[in-house]
Amino acid sequence: MDIKKILFKTSSIDVEKALPDALVLCNKDGKIEWVNDAAAEIFETSKMHLLTSNISDFIENPINLISTSISLHKPVITKFTGKEVYFDMTVKEISEGYVLDFREALNQKSDVSLTKESDLNQNKNQFLLKLANDLKSPIQSIVGFSQAMADGLGGEMNAQQEKYIKIINKNSVELMYFIAKLLELSQTESDLKQTEKRVFDVLGLVNSVVRYNEQLFKEKEVSISVNTGDDFVKTITSDEELVKLIVQDILEVILKSVDMGEIEINLSTPPDEFVISKGLLAGNYTLISFSSNTLLLSENDLECIFDPYKIVNSANRKNVLRAIVLASVKNLVQALNGIVWVESQILKNTTFSVLIPN
Repeated sequence: MDIKKILFKTSSIDVEKALPDALVLCNKDGKIEWVNDAAAEIFETSKMHLLTSNISDFIENPINLISTSISLHKPVITKFTGKEVYFDMTVKEISEGYVLDFREALNQKSDVSLTKESDLNQNKNQFLLKLANDLKSPIQSIVGFSQAMADGLGGEMNAQQEKYIKIINKNSVELMYFIAKLLELSQTESDLKQTEKRVFDVLGLVNSVVRYNEQLFKEKEVSISVNTGDDFVKTITSDEELVKLIVQDILEVILKSVDMGEIEINLSTPPDEFVISKGLLAGNYTLISFSSNTLLLSENDLECIFDPYKIVNSANRKNVLRAIVLASVKNLVQALNGIVWVESQILKNTTFSVLIPN
């Protein structure tokens, strides 16, 4: 195999600079087809062993990392399986599969600082989760007592007092929701890899979530439909609770952003060509898409839509709650080895799509 000819067909990997790096060519299923000596050296094994292995045997979460590098057109930090070793990985998709270029992360943080940052983030999340009751209990009391007063259980109030108590109740309910979603984000960041897979009816799950939100749809004058493709396989093997939370969170994001219109949920079993086009390895997947004809997003919205840490410093700070919820969705989807993305057409619709393996 002439790796130079393959590399010359890429646009994101410089041939002359890449050749001294560790290079791996794998097919769409992740099977390693070719490696150079540098790859055997950094993976600390023989070339023969590499050629009988899958890239997932050597790096953590390869599907999502490959997809991210391809979509962003830049290197991603890669951690080797079972080792505190990090490299920059640049990926280029070609007809033969993927070219993976591993280069020491000279411009990135050291392994030690990366580990410390990860530990610090975990400690922060654990701290928030341990304080969950301390954060929620006072707000729950405000919600409960203000609602009781609004219902007249505390005695008669004049018009001004009724106005104020309703404002207190409304704002405390919104604060309660914000805290719940912030804690949910911490939970998904802490338990990203803890999944329990079993067989379930994904169509029935989606319909149950829709029924749960039925009253809110009616109050907002929003109509909803659930549709399936011709070859849709409704029985899948995945984590039912995580999938249910993903569906609920996306519906909440849409419902909190619109007051009317139509939401269309489409479930399908996509062909391998579509799966591969999204940077994932071929296999059995379920695609769930949520389309709203009244939720319109700008380019600025799309830039930070899954990143609350980035949006809090941007002009779109008012949408930080939405970003918190969608960051949780992204974490949950990644825990299932899938991907989530959003597309918005000006004056037409916005579609959230989730692609997860069966």
